[in-house]
Amino acid sequence: MRARFEEKTYENYFNSELARQTEIYFPLGQVQEGSLGFDSSALSSNRRLWRRLGHPFWFYPSFAGLELREIADEMEHFLGVTLDNIPSIKTNLLFQYKKPTLITIPLGKEWTHWNEPYYRYDIYREQQDLLMHIDNQFGTKVFIVYASPALHDVNDLVAAHLNRQIINISNFRKASELNIHHRNTYIQSGTFSIACSEPEKIENFDLITTINRINNDNYKTDENNRTAIINFRKQIVSVMSENQYYSNAFKKLNEQYTKIEKYELFYSHLVLSNFRQLTGTQWLVKI
Repeated sequence: MRARFEEKTYENYFNSELARQTEIYFPLGQVQEGSLGFDSSALSSNRRLWRRLGHPFWFYPSFAGLELREIADEMEHFLGVTLDNIPSIKTNLLFQYKKPTLITIPLGKEWTHWNEPYYRYDIYREQQDLLMHIDNQFGTKVFIVYASPALHDVNDLVAAHLNRQIINISNFRKASELNIHHRNTYIQSGTFSIACSEPEKIENFDLITTINRINNDNYKTDENNRTAIINFRKQIVSVMSENQYYSNAFKKLNEQYTKIEKYELFYSHLVLSNFRQLTGTQWLVKI
């Protein structure tokens, strides 16, 4: 029985609750991302067009639109000020969200491990290989986790969100723990998992406690926040360029921003946004 809610809904609820419980910085908010669709932007002085869009052009007789470079300049300043006003970045967090399937009958391949209804999600080899490449490249500078809810009904998901229980009803696994497996199974949050095909019991860990333990001993660096994000982007680009499955699509997505590469901070956020859209991996930083 496939979960009856969108994976994105779970992701949004999860991120909202995580932000309240930990010192997390979301590098580029979804509202900002939604307003930065440069692939569909245009510079136009057509008054009929601006009238259709509802812009009060009659107050600005010389209005001719806004160039991308002007937007980039403003966003570079905005992001720089924001980063300068938060504590030092300690580590990068990557979350891979999974919508599970609830297995309710003994015909499920993993039923003998549980002998009761259980949740299951697949581990896609291309995705897992990329996460492990990043894990090997960054070491303690990155924390990579699969997150999946132990429920399947949208009404239960909304109730958990309203009661701020999304994290409590979620099952977490470090990507490195699932590297040799193609599926992960569990019966509820806060318990162990059994990863397959060769069954392996993996003990549960407390996500919030683990994140809060991340301190400067894990990520000692002389980088300031701006440099840390720019360097992280460069390393992600390097890793993605070496990946046969994602490299071409990632390159094409980033080509639309080549004219603003000199705005390194803003460019980094957009490139990492493309990384998230393409791989489904949410990027956050611990501060």
